[in-house]
Amino acid sequence: MQKFKINTSFSYLVAVSGGPDSMFMLNELVKMSVKDLVVCHVNYNFRNDSDNDQKIVEEFCAKNNLKLEKLVIEQDYSLLKENFESWARKTRYDFFVEVSKKHNIKNVLIAHNRNDLVETFLLQQERKSFVKHYGLNKTSIYKDLIIVRPMLNILKSEILVALKEEKVPYAVDSTNEDIKYKRNKIRAELSENLFPEIVEQIKLLNNELEKKSLKVDWYVNNNMSADELKINKNLQDSNLEFIQRTIYKWLELIKKDFVIQNRRNKTIFEIAKNIKVSEKVFWEIKIGNYSIIKDYDNLFLIETKVIEPKTFVIKSKEDLYLAEEFINWLDLVNAIKRNKENYPYVITNDFLKYKLDTYTLGKKTNRYLIDKKIRYKNRMLKAVVYSKRTKKILNTIK
Repeated sequence: MQKFKINTSFSYLVAVSGGPDSMFMLNELVKMSVKDLVVCHVNYNFRNDSDNDQKIVEEFCAKNNLKLEKLVIEQDYSLLKENFESWARKTRYDFFVEVSKKHNIKNVLIAHNRNDLVETFLLQQERKSFVKHYGLNKTSIYKDLIIVRPMLNILKSEILVALKEEKVPYAVDSTNEDIKYKRNKIRAELSENLFPEIVEQIKLLNNELEKKSLKVDWYVNNNMSADELKINKNLQDSNLEFIQRTIYKWLELIKKDFVIQNRRNKTIFEIAKNIKVSEKVFWEIKIGNYSIIKDYDNLFLIETKVIEPKTFVIKSKEDLYLAEEFINWLDLVNAIKRNKENYPYVITNDFLKYKLDTYTLGKKTNRYLIDKKIRYKNRMLKAVVYSKRTKKILNTIK
């Protein structure tokens, strides 16, 4: 009898660590005669016996004629500047994405069980986490990869019994016993007898969450333009939780939620608080290689390197190629030609500086930008050109 159900006509990647849960799942898949499987194993070399885990997976795959993709990591963990578990998860899932593209398989099976679901929920409660779903969802998305967790109804105790009965080899991760990790501490103190009550609580909370999500979806779907989110009074008057969920949904829709994947709670709270209380027409929050920017009544996300301030002095015609650094380069070159090429000129998108140093149409550029409500996105992406002598901006700012 099948321990869990999947569509056996689909192709799957199978995440296999060598531990009891993933070896149980892989063994069941073999028994189901699922034909198109690619096993994915990551050896972090984090423990002294990591090679043993890899050997167990290799031998099982060889015995059952299964395709195996391995990622063997050589890393000095004393130099790791982030939480190991978060780093390992990102490394693992990015590897799955890579293998997915190689084999053209969109589904990856993860061996989370009922115990993992309950432990995750209790961890969320303890951390007061902002979550999209309480516990674990049967399916989720990571960078277009479909994550499938078919074993959420199976208890850990059932898995261990089955492995023993069928003599399936598996590795034991000694770090799972280390109670300095919060999840391990919860696991050590938890009894499976309590699961029915906890699972019922999870269902109730997820039902409430679904109602909130419908309201969030309505706001986002009605207040998006291209990849930008419109900020209006309705959003600003909402509670912080609603605003946080709205930001996450927006990032999810533009397929950039990975930007905040490992720092979601703190970062989204900071953005939400700024939306609710800040009266500034412009602010910027940097997140890794990206920036989230409030631009009047719009919120947009952009790679920080794209909007880095750049300034060039154009001393002669031979320097005009430097204008090509900006998307409005032709406008800049034409403005110089209209000015009879009276070098030197300055080309820059450093609006925080040039707005104080230059003049536009007879007034201070700062005043002009305010009066015309020139979007900050345009100020960052498009450059201005001005005479180094007169400080007069020559191109039209719009």
